[in-house]
Amino acid sequence: MALHVEDDLSQVLGETEYSERHDIWLWYTLSFFETTFNPNDYFDTGMREKMASYLKTRPWRVGELLKERQKQLVHKKDIEWIIEDRRATEWATREIQISTEHSQLNYYFDLSGKDLPLAILDVWQKDITQKTTLLRHLEQRWKSHKTNDKMYAWFKGDDQKSQFAWDWLTKNLFAATLGFTPFEKFEDLLIFFDRANYSQEQKELYIGKIKKGWTQKKYRENLKGKAQYNFVLSDKAIESLEKLASHHEVSRARILEILIEMETEKNDHIPERIRTSQLLKNL
Repeated sequence: MALHVEDDLSQVLGETEYSERHDIWLWYTLSFFETTFNPNDYFDTGMREKMASYLKTRPWRVGELLKERQKQLVHKKDIEWIIEDRRATEWATREIQISTEHSQLNYYFDLSGKDLPLAILDVWQKDITQKTTLLRHLEQRWKSHKTNDKMYAWFKGDDQKSQFAWDWLTKNLFAATLGFTPFEKFEDLLIFFDRANYSQEQKELYIGKIKKGWTQKKYRENLKGKAQYNFVLSDKAIESLEKLASHHEVSRARILEILIEMETEKNDHIPERIRTSQLLKNL
């Protein structure tokens, strides 16, 4: 359901349906290309109020600006893929900045998230056909880019693995992590590798090392509360142990643990065996 606003700007523009995207376009169009517009000249607190105050004194510009907006803003269906998630937004932001040769030094946008790439594109002084062509080209590249996501499948579904990846990267590739916040979930890891200037082979190498580090970590955790002992067993005992482990599909160590636990609880087999051995020795 559309949101309607009735304020000074809606009266000046002759439209009450609110659009944040339209507001952003108008604000930066005035700021960058309207030499007589200076936000500091107005004491109004809000962005819409400042634009309304400016346009009230220049009513002839309203129609021209509305026509210009219609020429510059691409259809929303062409930008849906950009705002589908944070990863797509960050990737698209970089690609749009490159394609439009945009620099924050020359045209500073105090925006973040999906608003930034859309504003850069909307204010870009090119016709809508060129913008639409660029977006469709980028969308195809984005789809192609995501076909490589299978290399990250091991991390999916377990955020602890992504968090461990951050720890590994900060220890082994610290410079590459500058400017990033610690990974909390799978998407954070994907965004990092999207931005990293690594070849496919480098990514696979680092992911392999992270997986190896995770395996070692889990192995060390499983050793907690355990100690290693070396025993000399008879061939017959080893053969029996192997058969039990294979039959029950558990490790040999687990079979020994179960036997020890059972004897600790019941304490009937070992005393009997010892008594039997002693009797045999005394014969």
